[in-house]
Amino acid sequence: MRLIQSLKFQIVLAIVVLTALFAGATLYSLHVIDRQHGDDVLVTLASQMQTNQKHLTLQAMRYLENAPRDYASYNRDLGLYFEDLKTTRAELSRLIEAFAANRFAPELIGEDMNLQPQLGMQTQEVAQQCAVTWRQFLDGLDERIGPDQAEPRLEWAAEWIVQHHQALETISGELFTTLRDDVARRAGRANTINRVLLVAALVVSLITAAWFYRRVLAPLTVAVNGFKQVANGDFSYRVPVTSSNEIGMLAGSFNHLSDRLDALRKLLTGLEQGADLDGTLKTLTKTLPSLIPVDWIGVLVTGVDGRFHLAKAYSDGKPDRVGTLSFHPDRTLLDECIRSSDPLHIPDVAGVATLSDSYVFLNQLSKFGRRDAVFMPIGNGAVQGVAVFASRFPNNFRPEHLALLRNLGVLLGVSLGRTIQLTESSRLASIGQFASGIVHEIRNPLATIALALDHLDSVDGIPEGSSKRVALASTEVARLERLLEDILLYAKPLALDRQVAAIDDVVRSVVDSESSDQDRIDIVLSAGVNLSIDADRMQQVLLNLLRNARQAAPAGTPIRIRSYVTDDDWVAITLANQGEPIPPKTLERIFEPFVTTKRHGTGLGLPIVRRIIDAHGGQVTLASDALSGTVATLRLPIGLPLAADGAVAPPPAQAADSEAG
Repeated sequence: MRLIQSLKFQIVLAIVVLTALFAGATLYSLHVIDRQHGDDVLVTLASQMQTNQKHLTLQAMRYLENAPRDYASYNRDLGLYFEDLKTTRAELSRLIEAFAANRFAPELIGEDMNLQPQLGMQTQEVAQQCAVTWRQFLDGLDERIGPDQAEPRLEWAAEWIVQHHQALETISGELFTTLRDDVARRAGRANTINRVLLVAALVVSLITAAWFYRRVLAPLTVAVNGFKQVANGDFSYRVPVTSSNEIGMLAGSFNHLSDRLDALRKLLTGLEQGADLDGTLKTLTKTLPSLIPVDWIGVLVTGVDGRFHLAKAYSDGKPDRVGTLSFHPDRTLLDECIRSSDPLHIPDVAGVATLSDSYVFLNQLSKFGRRDAVFMPIGNGAVQGVAVFASRFPNNFRPEHLALLRNLGVLLGVSLGRTIQLTESSRLASIGQFASGIVHEIRNPLATIALALDHLDSVDGIPEGSSKRVALASTEVARLERLLEDILLYAKPLALDRQVAAIDDVVRSVVDSESSDQDRIDIVLSAGVNLSIDADRMQQVLLNLLRNARQAAPAGTPIRIRSYVTDDDWVAITLANQGEPIPPKTLERIFEPFVTTKRHGTGLGLPIVRRIIDAHGGQVTLASDALSGTVATLRLPIGLPLAADGAVAPPPAQAADSEAG
């Protein structure tokens, strides 16, 4: 009974009936077409038979009118009239015998048909009479021709044909007429059946349409109106459930969905109002348990050192005082979650934690008393992390809870990532302001120290050990001054003094200023274009990259510098060495402040390079592997229009995205 009430069953049944009717009409129409084609072939063969009979009679008449008077003419007629007589006779025999046997070979009709032509009963009777008449005609003809085929009696044969052709033509004419009438009857019957099938299909279609409107469209319209009410923000509205079929189930499911939407609305409102990580997590702990059975929420963030740090955690709606937790990402599920960009479900925390010594956080989560957890990646770019939703009961997250978490994954990931990013940006801004102030405070006493060291270095007679210490102190003062300059350059706003310059000349001047007899620099400059750039800043970028390449290159290996115009009309400048590859973990964060591979590096050179290139509307990337070494690539736009403030407009997002990819 429930199956009969199902819309699926009813719709499938209606479709099957309609399909059967239309398929039957189509198949019957194809059968009729094949039958009509066969009938056309039969009519053509009957017409051909009449034509051959007339030809036989006409040739006999012509022969009698021009009967030969000597052996030369007789021999000529043996090669002409007698051969034509034999050919026409054979063709007529083939046709008449085929009609009499009601069997038409492909070589007779000239094609291999899907449906063999068939005569009606009345036509077949006439065809058999025609065959009898033809055999009688042939018997008389053979008697007149005589037994000697070398010297047949052609004149007697022609007289027999002229005297007895009427009976043959009469029966063949009757065959043609009977066949034509039979074909017409079959065509009329086929048209009648086709009309009946089409009318039946139309009636069933109209009945199906009326049923479909009453059982599907009308209830669906009521449901759609209710959906619109909910879509307009009225989450208290409930769609009327008017039937027990799938539409009724849909309305009930939508009512359940509207309840969840109301809970999600509260969640979104709370997330938007969260100004910091603590406020965001507090909102989650209040609203999320009404949607999924979660009782512990934590956020782990990747730090500058590349490790995961537990930033904040809430347990049972209250801050969890778990202290400082730090984990190395290598071979952990946390790192796998970030790399896959998909939520990761661990239904048995305690059991999975025993599978590897690197699962440090899972062991900690198990110690917190949690048995089921979902890891969700958050953030992007420099700030990344994992949000952890856990429960103290194993296998507590059912498929519907996991589906909801996956659907909320982007929302929660973006919201938490934005909160972390804002927190980090605020922290960095504060650090930048502090750094700018402290740099100015340090530079003055540092300058005094430098002057004092210069004075001590100029004094004669100081002990050698003291002189070495003075030189060492001067070196450290110089390094501190460079560090302060880099900090100021990175922290303060960047203004460009744009001038039109040949980019190849800028690259060449940097190479010339840094080259020495011992340097081996393989340089090929083929860009050949002028750009609107700050030449001093661009020289600073190239100088930084060139020095990095030289310091990392093995002794005796060349530095390769290339400039060219790309297929998408950008200028590309590459600097490559054959040094040791940069570790992948470091390469991912190489443009972050204070990340460096040098023992005494400041970690600000490449971030400054990126700031300058970004200000020019360009892109900078760094690739490194054991085969090619390290390759730095700068891309600068050609002929970008100036913005309203005189700065070059940023490059199209599509071009930037394609290069990043």
